[in-house]
Amino acid sequence: MNRIKFKQLGQSGLKLDLLGLTVMIDPYLSNSVQELDSPDLERLIPIPISPQDLTEVDWVLITHDHLDHCDPHSMPVIAKASPKAQFMGPKPVRTLLSRWGIAHHRIHPALHNTLPLGSGLSVKAVLAAHPSIRMGSDGQPAAVGWIFERAGRRVYSAGDTSVCEELIAELVNSGPIDTALLPVNEDNFFRRRRGIVGNMSIREAFHLAAEVGIKKVVPVHWDLFEVNSALPAEIKAIYEGYTWPFSLLMNPEDIEL
Repeated sequence: MNRIKFKQLGQSGLKLDLLGLTVMIDPYLSNSVQELDSPDLERLIPIPISPQDLTEVDWVLITHDHLDHCDPHSMPVIAKASPKAQFMGPKPVRTLLSRWGIAHHRIHPALHNTLPLGSGLSVKAVLAAHPSIRMGSDGQPAAVGWIFERAGRRVYSAGDTSVCEELIAELVNSGPIDTALLPVNEDNFFRRRRGIVGNMSIREAFHLAAEVGIKKVVPVHWDLFEVNSALPAEIKAIYEGYTWPFSLLMNPEDIEL
């Protein structure tokens, strides 16, 4: 069976390719955070793909409306480069996409029901707590994660979220999850003082995976901005220093789906 090719884009961004189907998740492919937020928020890694080169995108899935996930310098460019691309996200995201000139018929709500994307791959949205659960004007979560399913196997891409009982319950109810991409850029006093909304700590991400019964964990959201980063060495040290009931994958390209 053909595997999905997962390409890491930085932060929680991903590019999925399968049998002619291309799906983008939170593609931050510019320097808009540095240009629009703070000059010292420079990328630690180069832009992996120019958005104008993305000419065969089928779906763009966006978890929430922060610049490094819903990028005003990437989304309109991708929409123009890939005229067939469809965009999906919660209400605050859909409002921004419309404001940026993307046609309404190309913009879709983040559905809790399973939606076929093509080539045997389906997706559904699950709530995210960033930093707590917030509801949009449509009564649905204002931030989400995504659970992909193919041939009975599931991959959870969390986007930005903290841990809460509601998230644990939703993941358990979604059935066994083979692999989870979990953010490990922890919330702390100094990041909050800087205006940065952090996510899980490394330990919180690992405990979530253990409680839910996830088989493999890919840490994400640690690599793009120094002030909001984690070191691979500390991720590995926490994994190797304890006994965890899952495998650790440091690269999304090792995901099997």
